[in-house]
Amino acid sequence: MTIRTRGTVFFPLLFGMISLLFVSILVLAYHFSKKANPVMLDDQGRPQATRR
Repeated sequence: MTIRTRGTVFFPLLFGMISLLFVSILVLAYHFSKKANPVMLDDQGRPQATRR
């Protein structure tokens, strides 16, 4: 006879929600980093020549 407790449903649901939050943060960080278009500077503070 099996007894279903609250913990057997709660922990996978919690893990799924935390995983979804983590993945969405990664996607947002990727989106904003591509949008930022950073400029690399050399030791004197001048922009470096980039290879594109």
